[in-house]
Amino acid sequence: MIRNQPLLWVLSIGFELMELTFRHMLPNFNECWWDSIVLDILICNWFGIWAGMKTVRYFDGRTYEWVGLSRQPNIMSKVKRTLGQFTPAQWDKDEWYPLLGPWRFIQVLSLCVIFMTIELNTFFLKFCLWIPPRNPLIVYRLVLWWLIAIPTIREYNTYLQDRNSVKKVGSFCWLSLAICIIELLICIKFGHGLFPKSMPSWLIIFWTTVATLLTMFLFVWTWKIYRTMIRKRL
Repeated sequence: MIRNQPLLWVLSIGFELMELTFRHMLPNFNECWWDSIVLDILICNWFGIWAGMKTVRYFDGRTYEWVGLSRQPNIMSKVKRTLGQFTPAQWDKDEWYPLLGPWRFIQVLSLCVIFMTIELNTFFLKFCLWIPPRNPLIVYRLVLWWLIAIPTIREYNTYLQDRNSVKKVGSFCWLSLAICIIELLICIKFGHGLFPKSMPSWLIIFWTTVATLLTMFLFVWTWKIYRTMIRKRL
């Protein structure tokens, strides 16, 4: 869906940070350091990102000649032609360009935050609503989110890349945001009293520092762009 290796690594490492942040609330987030870093990030996520990006590069910009089935020379060609009927004529390349400017950086960062919130909602909903891990509702929700996320990511990427013809985000983007907020509100409502442990002070200091540095970074970046524009006008 996202088709961007740096963003996928941000989501991969970001979710591990979310597990570290909320492990005092969810017992299944208490993992060993080698489980989070070695197994999750360096093995499972790395292989998934590598295989996914290889697939994207393989199909990137590839076009197909839709020759009739009767004109195929052999059986294998006929089978490939039949299966190819269910694939797109070409594959579009999604580019995010998070470093294009401060506003684009915030837009892409917002996508990552919402993405990780949806992932966290899976675990918090299961915990707050007392849903067993093997309950099929969990799988149904993930499949539903997968079906919604495909057009959502496409709409949002089109909105960022083609601002001349697309003036606002699509309906699937608003639908995804609404569902994410509703799920979050459900977790807050039914999670009241389920989390007696408070967040450790070092985590509060860590995320406060990250937010402060990020704000300063965006402010300096914006100021440099503004100063450059003023100089060009003069």
